[in-house]
Amino acid sequence: MKALFLSLVIALAADVPLDNADEEARAQALMRELRCVACENEPVSQSAAPIAEDMRTRIREMVGEGSTDQEVRDWFESRYGEFVLFRPKGNSLSGALLWVGPFALLAIGGLIGFLTARRKRTVARDIEAEDV
Repeated sequence: MKALFLSLVIALAADVPLDNADEEARAQALMRELRCVACENEPVSQSAAPIAEDMRTRIREMVGEGSTDQEVRDWFESRYGEFVLFRPKGNSLSGALLWVGPFALLAIGGLIGFLTARRKRTVARDIEAEDV
């Protein structure tokens, strides 16, 4: 019975909001920006996984200690990798490839189709000219 009570107290103490309302709002915003490393595409704020509870506690600790939002993000990224960020930094080359790549492939496919159709027309005209 004591063990059950003790585990309940620990579980409830894990998600104790910060005393300062502004700091708690910042912490909540950060919890929505960071991905739970145990759950598939679920923010730390909504996850019930034990690691998410630890992550929420660490976010509140860092915000309470005066860390900036970027420092909190950087700490989690250094520990869990860029996967933990819902908005990954990405460099300009990879971002450009992601946005331009599909359109470039579509244009290349259209050009190949156009050239193939043109070649078939030319071959068909040459065959007709030989038959006459």
